[in-house]
Amino acid sequence: MGGDITQEMIRRRSEHNECVLYTMEELVLQEESIERINKTLGILCPHLKILYMPNNLIPRLENLHKLKELEYLNMAMNNIIKVQGLEKCEQLKKLDLTLNFIDLQNLPSVTSLNANVHLRELFLTGNPCTDWDGCRSYVIAKLPHLKRLDAWEIKPRERITALQEIHRLEEDLQAMNSSEEPIVKETQVEKDEKGELKRMYTPDTRIAEHRELKELREQEEKKSERPDSQRKESTRRKGFDPLPVNGRVYQKNEGGWEIKLDESDCGTKIILDVAISKFLDTSLIDIDVQPLLIRVLIKGKLLQLHLPTEVKTDASSAERSLTTGHLVVTMPLVTPSVAFKPKHFPDYYVTGQPKVEASPPQTQVVNIHNITNKEEPPKEPSKHNPRTNCTYPAKSEPEGKQQPPSWTDDVPQLE
Repeated sequence: MGGDITQEMIRRRSEHNECVLYTMEELVLQEESIERINKTLGILCPHLKILYMPNNLIPRLENLHKLKELEYLNMAMNNIIKVQGLEKCEQLKKLDLTLNFIDLQNLPSVTSLNANVHLRELFLTGNPCTDWDGCRSYVIAKLPHLKRLDAWEIKPRERITALQEIHRLEEDLQAMNSSEEPIVKETQVEKDEKGELKRMYTPDTRIAEHRELKELREQEEKKSERPDSQRKESTRRKGFDPLPVNGRVYQKNEGGWEIKLDESDCGTKIILDVAISKFLDTSLIDIDVQPLLIRVLIKGKLLQLHLPTEVKTDASSAERSLTTGHLVVTMPLVTPSVAFKPKHFPDYYVTGQPKVEASPPQTQVVNIHNITNKEEPPKEPSKHNPRTNCTYPAKSEPEGKQQPPSWTDDVPQLE
């Protein structure tokens, strides 16, 4: 339950630096149940400039003397009761000790930060010492190089006033510490008016609550865990599965896309139109055209259809509409004279149920990877259809309407 900082812990948080620890400049160790700062940080990461360690159970600032380049230290929501161990952090500019347990007895320990001549910002909000009205003036007078305290800028007039009142503040602080008991006490459990559990705000209670919450999370994880036999595997595919040599090849539409498979107007091509979102990245689409089969992989979902007649795999092409995003695959027929006249496509083209089986073709597979984005121009059936790449004869003029002949002026040649 909790413990020291380990190399494995640091390596998990070092992806941004390609898991290289020695040159790492920023490290986040948040909510790691750390109860002690050992020497691992100074040995493995001596060039740290930013160190985040909030929401742990650290009671003392120690073993940070090797972090000579450290500029920002965040120790919010820990169990720190005294400011110490930072004298050797020569470049420290910002220190966050929000929601710790620094009380009035340990407030004078902030004077140790005078050794950090570059320190400009300090956060003490949420510590017991801030309940004293003179806390801010006391810290300002003791740390003359500080520019901001608890996110508030220190004005010159405020600093002059604090220096004038420092002797009175020290006397008041000494009187309060001699007459009152320490604020940080042992764990005490009480009940409020509703009979609910009530604890005093101390480091011990924070540790107890942390462990209780961790036990509850572990229990919830055990309940949510399923046996291996009940775990659902991801349905997304990483690539096309190999086709069986002898076996069934099913029609599939795992993504439930709206599709249209038809022949071109000229009867020389088969066209597949898949209605996919125009916001889908083309890099997430892969196409495999075979003589009697087409497979399309869209974001890990497979669309697999049998073709009614053989097509030319090497001459097939694919493009996407810039307006609708539809994927259009054009596949020229090997034998254009074989007309493809579909009457009605069954439901399995949409639902993906295995209704039709066929033997896999024993031919070379050609993958189409270069899918071009192309704006679809309006059809001109009388001239040329760019979608089907078919050319049609232009309409002939009526017999009674002839084209005007080309003529030139009859000018005699010069002698």
